[in-house]
Amino acid sequence: MRPFAAPPPGTAGCPEPPPLSGVAAASLLPLAELVPAMSAPCRMHPSVDLIGAGLAGWARETGLEAPPRAGFERMAGRAFAGFGVEAALLFAKWLTWLFHFDDEWDEKPAGRAAEIVETAFARLDLVARAPGHASSPVEVAFADLWKITAGRMSTRWRHRFLAGLAAQGEACRTEAENRCAGRVPSPAEYPRLRRGTAGPYLFDLVEPCLGVEVPAGLRESTTWRTLVDACNDVTAWCNDVASHHKERANGDVHNYVTVAATAFGLSDGAAVTWVNDRIAVRAEDLRISARRLPALFDRFELSTGQAREVSKVACAFLAAPRAQLEWLLESSRYDVP
Repeated sequence: MRPFAAPPPGTAGCPEPPPLSGVAAASLLPLAELVPAMSAPCRMHPSVDLIGAGLAGWARETGLEAPPRAGFERMAGRAFAGFGVEAALLFAKWLTWLFHFDDEWDEKPAGRAAEIVETAFARLDLVARAPGHASSPVEVAFADLWKITAGRMSTRWRHRFLAGLAAQGEACRTEAENRCAGRVPSPAEYPRLRRGTAGPYLFDLVEPCLGVEVPAGLRESTTWRTLVDACNDVTAWCNDVASHHKERANGDVHNYVTVAATAFGLSDGAAVTWVNDRIAVRAEDLRISARRLPALFDRFELSTGQAREVSKVACAFLAAPRAQLEWLLESSRYDVP
């Protein structure tokens, strides 16, 4: 049976973290008891300060506004603690871009206009195919990242990324229509919708950051698909718990806590508990999928070297929930003044 190889261990002597914000994400703390994988602190990349400086310089060059104490370099630094500076920095740049882009729909009037959503995503697809058409800061930053990222990967991977971008566009359009209609999604439909708005391509980006491309057959297997989707769900739903008060203040109903409270007549506290329980179940799906990988490697006849490379991608998914939890506890992004 092929090994499920963990990435190399991190380095001691990492920088001290900033003080906990402790406001928006405090409701996620029970997950440390519910989910064993979220109980142990993450390692931090030993060069996190260098990554942060590189990220800040890139944001200035491309014209993106980086909110104070957003700390995207720290999220990336945890998820890619055992890898090189370049891997963590590239992922931190994509996180910065994604959250900046996401705010266009969550916090501004554009999030209620389906035609604006369609135009914005059509523009990104155009920029991906013809970078010279980039104009706004978000498009310029996307063009820069796409040039670096796509050049490392196959045509198949590039098509997969663009399909994920289109899926996010469809999900954001649905949210815009819901906002206009005053409609709250049902608990049955929300997970798939949220998986779309989270940016499905974000999880594909682990591969170019690590210089690995998961074989197509393995990538489309039920086990690998569950691994990726479960990581998406856990991180997206944790984000929902942390951002619940801020999104409610903004009048946005696209939050799993709001969905549960509306559907089942729950108080805020009870709805948070309900969502945390769903997160724990999905985290177990993530763990089980990872344990099935060695047998899957054998089935697809991966060499020991291939299995080791693909395992690096899987390990990043396994590290993501705790990495995000610690980031949410540090970041002031979702605090309500």
